[in-house]
Amino acid sequence: MGLNLRDILIALPGCEKVDMCFSCGTCVSRCPIQQKVEPAYNPRRLLKMIALNLREDAFSSPTAYLCSECDLCYKACPQEIHISAILTGTKKIALESGFSSPLKTAKVDAQTCVGCGFCEKVCPYHAITLKETNVPFRGKNMLIAEVDGGKCMACGTCSVICRSNSIELQARENSEEVVNSLWTWLENTEVSAEK
Repeated sequence: MGLNLRDILIALPGCEKVDMCFSCGTCVSRCPIQQKVEPAYNPRRLLKMIALNLREDAFSSPTAYLCSECDLCYKACPQEIHISAILTGTKKIALESGFSSPLKTAKVDAQTCVGCGFCEKVCPYHAITLKETNVPFRGKNMLIAEVDGGKCMACGTCSVICRSNSIELQARENSEEVVNSLWTWLENTEVSAEK
């Protein structure tokens, strides 16, 4: 019988305190994802799945994929649990085990992408890279944006910045207004957290 999920995670840097959560809820009280993007987002549920070794449930949960890795939860946690490291570790193990992100992702239209790289520069999750691709319509190889579905969390930043309107989100509501609202909330939260 192999190692359980908790034991695998504990071996990863930053995940040592995976079993120290006592479900106080402080993490979600500071979380921009829970506050502005997905009200049902709750890392405590995922930590419980890990403790119970519910691999399939943990690997198919959107929680690990939604984490923005801002670490506001880590700063607030009385147990000093590095939640983003645990969520990132869970996502990594899930992807290595053949699971894919349950979230919808950004999709690039290779026929209209001009390869400017703006999307790659602004992506907070480093999910976009420029890749030389044969574009039949244009009859040549070009640098085209490519999205890594394992890293993309469909935040909408790339589609807002895309000057050729080549990036479409296949997800829930994601507009310039939502992105701006999230950034404003995060800036105000960081200021108040430092006081």
